[in-house]
Amino acid sequence: MKINKKLHSLALASSALVLFLILVSSTVSAATEQTASLTINETRITTSGSAAFPAIYGDRIVWEDWRNGNRDNGPFNIYMYNISTHKETQITTSGLAFFPAIYGDRIVWLDGRNGNSQNDTEGGHDVYMYDLSTHKETRITNSTIPADGFGYGLGASISGNRILWGGTYDYCIYDISTHKKTDLNDVPIINPAFFGNRIVGVSDIDGRPSNLTMYDLSTHKKTQITTSDAAFSPDIYNNIIVWADEHKGDEVYHSEIYMYDLSSKKETQITNSGSIFYYSLAISEDRILWEDYNNGSIYMYNLSTQEETHTNDTSVRGGFDFYGDKIVWTDWGNEKPNVYMGTLISSNLPVAAYSASPTCGKAPLTVAFTEKSTGSPTKWRWSFGDGTTSTTQNPKHKYSKAGTYTVSLKATNAAGSNTKTLKNYIKVTPTNTRPGIYSENE
Repeated sequence: MKINKKLHSLALASSALVLFLILVSSTVSAATEQTASLTINETRITTSGSAAFPAIYGDRIVWEDWRNGNRDNGPFNIYMYNISTHKETQITTSGLAFFPAIYGDRIVWLDGRNGNSQNDTEGGHDVYMYDLSTHKETRITNSTIPADGFGYGLGASISGNRILWGGTYDYCIYDISTHKKTDLNDVPIINPAFFGNRIVGVSDIDGRPSNLTMYDLSTHKKTQITTSDAAFSPDIYNNIIVWADEHKGDEVYHSEIYMYDLSSKKETQITNSGSIFYYSLAISEDRILWEDYNNGSIYMYNLSTQEETHTNDTSVRGGFDFYGDKIVWTDWGNEKPNVYMGTLISSNLPVAAYSASPTCGKAPLTVAFTEKSTGSPTKWRWSFGDGTTSTTQNPKHKYSKAGTYTVSLKATNAAGSNTKTLKNYIKVTPTNTRPGIYSENE
């Protein structure tokens, strides 16, 4: 979960400001092959032509909108869209609300109502929070944050009961439960990502590729994650940190995606393509998502299946947010930006597979079936050969009568289905007969 990094005046002008940044390798494990393509089913969320910087959590999308003015002078307010109810709600009325973030029922943003937000050297912002369950707005900061013209790390983010905001080596944490604010002015982190008790970011004061440092809020411990001095654009979810790492070969910078598991303390190289430029890296649950600036493709790596997929046909262009199988972004077409949502669908068909134990015995015979399909199926349909079926992933079935039974499994995911049939797989003998040894035939 990444913290917003730039002031409003700078962010509006930049879409690919960090073009010179790129990545590469350590010396760790190698990548998987691309075995499938990725489809992003797009849905247009806004029609205002003035919506940008979306964030998503669960079935709610929030964004900044200047629909009643213009993008130079505003007014700027935060809006929310509920994916389940298809309802749009205006969250703020201050006219100076920027960069929303959302976690659970809480939305946080920077608000310039108490300062001069049009002047980067004199103005400033406050952090505000809106609780969707109580419909209550709360000012979190008790003094306006001076505006930072360079915008390194300035923004607000929320994870669990904590809100993080600040800039270069000078962050604040606010605990919503205890109402306690803690200054983190000695934490060597720039452009942070934030999840639970952990903050991770690069160590270079200008935000350039360098080593990743993690700070644990519960133990107050700083840990250096990388040694390559070439890491940037990190994100974190639970125990997994992901980042881009640059490498220079043949006088040209190339890049790769890496992952670090805090539980196993293992670093893994996810890609091995030598792309010119990866960016907008994000992780949610068991999926890592990034954009390849070289060809405009969106790539996804599934931690569970260790599969990498990608798509070419999408309007996603940097600055996206990501939750589960949903991605949100701004389409800046014709200078009339709107928020879009995409549902990620991997087109790899499942390959049905299974085993059973025992495969022969006297009646009545109870057999335990174990599903071993690839492609992450979400539905299963078993036919046991005796006229009965099951939709359980790993069923147990009782054969009451003697006979030879053919078993089939149909495994289904979003891309389609595949069926595996084993002829004469289960052999059931009468109670007074000693079973022989049988082989499987497909």
